[in-house]
Amino acid sequence: MARIRTIKPSFWADGAVAAMSRDARLLCIGLISFSDDQGRFVASIPAITGYVYPHDEVTSRQVRSWLAEVEKAGLISLYEVDGLRYGWFPKYRTHQRISHPQPSPLPPPQEVLFQ
Repeated sequence: MARIRTIKPSFWADGAVAAMSRDARLLCIGLISFSDDQGRFVASIPAITGYVYPHDEVTSRQVRSWLAEVEKAGLISLYEVDGLRYGWFPKYRTHQRISHPQPSPLPPPQEVLFQ
């Protein structure tokens, strides 16, 4: 299913984004595109590498490091359900306008269950 995602100009001026390395910023944009309509994504390193870097030679260690940077910046939250890793952009729907939102096939993080 085609998805249209938006990167607002204010993304680049955000202090948390500016504090990340260039490669972590690229990963963050890739994860925005990878995310479903609820801002959730599969956070296994092979899934991320295959989606965001299909033509690049990047190591699992590099992707893991950049992912940690994005999480440390507070832009994503990583979580695990039944032994599988997922990620979530807590402010996703604030920044993305979804025309015809579809329910997420991925399980929600605990924060969402208790809101």
